[in-house]
Amino acid sequence: MKMKRIRRTVLGCGLTVLAMVFAAQTAMAHAGQALEGASKATSLIGKPVHNSEGKDLGEIQDLVINWRDGGVVEYAVLSFGGGLGIGDKYFAIPWVAMALSDDKEHFILNVKEERLKKAPGFDKNNWPDMSNHEWALVIYQFYELDPNVIQAAKRSPSAGGSQKMKGEDQAEFTNDVREAIHHAMEAKSAGTQGKADALVKHAKTSLDLAKQAQRHGHNERLNEGVYALGDAIEHGQQKQTTDATEHMMHAIMKLSQAAGLQIPQGVATGRTPDQ
Repeated sequence: MKMKRIRRTVLGCGLTVLAMVFAAQTAMAHAGQALEGASKATSLIGKPVHNSEGKDLGEIQDLVINWRDGGVVEYAVLSFGGGLGIGDKYFAIPWVAMALSDDKEHFILNVKEERLKKAPGFDKNNWPDMSNHEWALVIYQFYELDPNVIQAAKRSPSAGGSQKMKGEDQAEFTNDVREAIHHAMEAKSAGTQGKADALVKHAKTSLDLAKQAQRHGHNERLNEGVYALGDAIEHGQQKQTTDATEHMMHAIMKLSQAAGLQIPQGVATGRTPDQ
């Protein structure tokens, strides 16, 4: 197939690559930021992409729109260049995994270079069937996103009670939540082993990180995770590790939902989380 600057593709009932000037305010909201007014596709294509440390990763080559969900950008198609040893491929990045920098000069993709070398890509001249559910699941899981949470947010933008954040705030928010989940998982592990002191230690670190994330914007599920962490610490201090562990699992679920991340394996609770 002959390559074009703006490529057209079909996804289900009408997923297509953007090929003209479009109103991007709604689409940008799904990447955690909003551009004022309208934006040309050509002003986004060619935009550089950096990681959270400011390292240049590559640039946007194309955009894919999902008309089934109201005409939102589903993926940015990136080339990472030869520096990573993967310059012969394109990579579909979920739009929600990216954030626009505050100066609007570049996008931020919070993925380490070493991990990107293992990213699922495709031949520039042989695009995948992006309507394939299994293919999409692999993409979302690689970037540690939960497609079910993302799709629910698209259908009901206010469902999570989230406040829109600037691009760099969004990236820092996600970083803080990831770290909070990491320590929450350590706390859960300690709780299952009956180690109350270790549970409390990691739960407090997780709580500090979650509160740090709160400073970047209001998010009801994050708030619920903070409350659950507080309950876990209280029970842990009383050496009630079983109850503390249950609260930790509830906290992990809410933290994951707050940032649209996959809920880690092995996390389950008898509680019925609010939807």
